[in-house]
Amino acid sequence: MDVPRTLAEKVDYLIRTVHPRDRKPFTHPEIAAATQLSTGLLSALRSGKNVNPTKETVERLARFFGVPVAYFFDDQTTEQVAAQLGLAAAMRDVGIAHAATRLVGLSEGSLDAVAALTEQLRRLEGLNDPEAGAR
Repeated sequence: MDVPRTLAEKVDYLIRTVHPRDRKPFTHPEIAAATQLSTGLLSALRSGKNVNPTKETVERLARFFGVPVAYFFDDQTTEQVAAQLGLAAAMRDVGIAHAATRLVGLSEGSLDAVAALTEQLRRLEGLNDPEAGAR
């Protein structure tokens, strides 16, 4: 996955990636209704025609998609959030959406702890190593 760099790429990435398993991505009208932003503004942000949104606009988008406001401005935060959302989307697509969405925003140390716990649970349940072509 390429990390989104521009504001337009970041907005587009969120729209394409953050949605429930049982449906396609949210439409501009759905996002507009939930955020009280116009569909025209959403379209302009997503296409790159508007590269200078207000603080309130960014806060509303961040709240809707469940990401920190820093996702839109800080490259390191963008990379971390995009990696977590990519993982959550992959997990969503195989049917564990709730658990995956709970991982978003956790520190690298916490994610390592979740991975270690998962490995321990697999051992306790007698499951094979997933990297060795498990079950």
